[in-house]
Amino acid sequence: MKNHLLLSSLTAICLTIVSSNTQNTVEAQQTPTGTTVAVVDIAVVMENNNKFKSMLDDIQAEITQFDKTLEAARKQVTSMVEELKGYNPGTTAYSQLEERIAKIQSDVQVQMQIKRKNVLLKEAQVFHECYTGVQKTVATFCERNGISLVLNYDSKAINPQSRESVLKGVNRDIVYQRSLNITKYIVEAVNKSNATAVAPNVSNPSTTVPR
Repeated sequence: MKNHLLLSSLTAICLTIVSSNTQNTVEAQQTPTGTTVAVVDIAVVMENNNKFKSMLDDIQAEITQFDKTLEAARKQVTSMVEELKGYNPGTTAYSQLEERIAKIQSDVQVQMQIKRKNVLLKEAQVFHECYTGVQKTVATFCERNGISLVLNYDSKAINPQSRESVLKGVNRDIVYQRSLNITKYIVEAVNKSNATAVAPNVSNPSTTVPR
């Protein structure tokens, strides 16, 4: 009977040790490796964001077209000013032409103010849309890789010949990081997501647009 109780006690102890070791092994396997902190250079991501660059190019094209309209108005005013020199001040023809010149100049100023306001609004919308997309990409990347915190990192080298660059560098929040920069991965993921979003459906050429 004593031997039986001793054997039972030894078995229970062995099972406890095995169970404890197994639990420790599982916990060790479940513990994420690496780091939970990373850095990303948002400026570099935005500069290399194909969608962002394309949308800004569209705005620039709109500005260029507007500049052509302004240039045409300037040439018209210049021509009218030359014509005005052929009239005697105080005459009806002089006054009428002078009023037309003033009206065109006034209209141009109003158009420039409206265009500037619209361009700034469009730029803000573009920045917001693309930055929001970058945020989502960063979040997805971090969830897949066990990263809990991402800090904005300025990876641009400090120019010792530029006082502005030096002061900006001195005031950086991140002084040092080692192998934590995920910028290139975010750039790749963002552009891949953009390409997927705009890619046409070519798997079934016969597919018709629903009405």
